[in-house]
Amino acid sequence: MRIHAFLDARGSNQSLPEVRDTFETFARRKGHDISAFYNEQDLPATRSSLIRLLRDKGLAIASPGRQETQPRLDATDELFRLLKQARPGDVLLIQQIGLLGSLSQKQWQSFRQQIRNRKIRIVSMDVEASWMMVSSESAMAPLAKQLTATIMDMVDALGTSEKQHHRARQLEGIARAKSQGRYKGRPIDQGKHQRIRALLDEGFSWSDVCKKTGASRSTIARVVKSDG
Repeated sequence: MRIHAFLDARGSNQSLPEVRDTFETFARRKGHDISAFYNEQDLPATRSSLIRLLRDKGLAIASPGRQETQPRLDATDELFRLLKQARPGDVLLIQQIGLLGSLSQKQWQSFRQQIRNRKIRIVSMDVEASWMMVSSESAMAPLAKQLTATIMDMVDALGTSEKQHHRARQLEGIARAKSQGRYKGRPIDQGKHQRIRALLDEGFSWSDVCKKTGASRSTIARVVKSDG
């Protein structure tokens, strides 16, 4: 069993080097080492720690001059690179389960399928029950699939909850803006409306106009009504 640690400090008061230290300490306590780290886009741990120490003492460190900067990797790409390199029974170690909830629906479906197909275990630092999956490999084998499935269900529920909360906040904002006379709704796409008018004038059916412009029938109806 190998442990693949995905570093992500979003929603945390730790820097990436500090998250890395947390992971390493956790793995050692479980009798393992981290096999690979992904998404390391912060300063190296030693230099970052030195800078923080000097800053805490009211000092600063001179810049060593212009350095070559490496292109930043997309965090999601790094997460899927981890999945490709992991073997059945390996562990994906993350700090917070909410990290997975930030994936788009398409990314989440792909992620979930790969986890299932490649038999990878998910261990999240904020889900204590998942820590069992870095214990004895033989002892955990019968439970690993069930525990990982439970975590995936948690992420599904988290995603739904977050979307509902976000939608509720949107509706609250719209209601407040309407009460203050500031809500104007979604701006009209004049270019699309002109294309719809032109196609209708040429004799195309509403279904054809929908296919050609990507507009809904209700949008076409609004265009027709506005012209009436």
